[in-house]
Amino acid sequence: MLHVKTEDTDYRHIEQSYDQGSDDYSGHFKQPHDFIDPERHEFIRQRPIGSHILDCGCGPGMDTEKFFHIGYQVTAIDLSERFVRRTQTRVPGAIVRKMDMRFLEFPAAIFDGLWASFSLLHIRATDVDETLSGFRRVLRPAGLFFTAVHRGRSTQWVKTTISGMERDTYVQEWLQAEIEDRVTFAGFRILQSRPFIRTGGRYPLLSILAQS
Repeated sequence: MLHVKTEDTDYRHIEQSYDQGSDDYSGHFKQPHDFIDPERHEFIRQRPIGSHILDCGCGPGMDTEKFFHIGYQVTAIDLSERFVRRTQTRVPGAIVRKMDMRFLEFPAAIFDGLWASFSLLHIRATDVDETLSGFRRVLRPAGLFFTAVHRGRSTQWVKTTISGMERDTYVQEWLQAEIEDRVTFAGFRILQSRPFIRTGGRYPLLSILAQS
């Protein structure tokens, strides 16, 4: 039985913010983010057609749809019920479930790739080791892992405005070296780590592509 563990008030706030802002967010971000195209292209290059991909924190399903149309088997999860429903409608051929990424309820070594685009940033630093270990557990050997997070002048849990829906909720900002250490500690080998600022964006960002 699925247990979505969102008893923590900050995580509940994140879930409710995306539920309430789902229409605005979906209207603003209609297509996959072009500012992470370099990592997406490399991810796709390394995963053959038919690979099983987990879109972890799928939002309104932009990447789920992209991966599915390429020919991947796609499973997608999100904490927001409204995003889950949108993704189910948008990509009826994908498996889409409401799930907390801190507690992945999948067998070990089931996925060839795990895509966590601007979703891991909603996990506190104190919870990230367990979350990353869960990511590695569900990946097959040499599985690919992608994430994109907010960079900051220090590693801190902050309440800030989410672009696309203009609502405030909780985000983990990271020093680049600290999140890289966490990814490595979980057993991943970092292939690429790219700090950048997107055109028109509010925050310094960091993308990481790694291998289990």
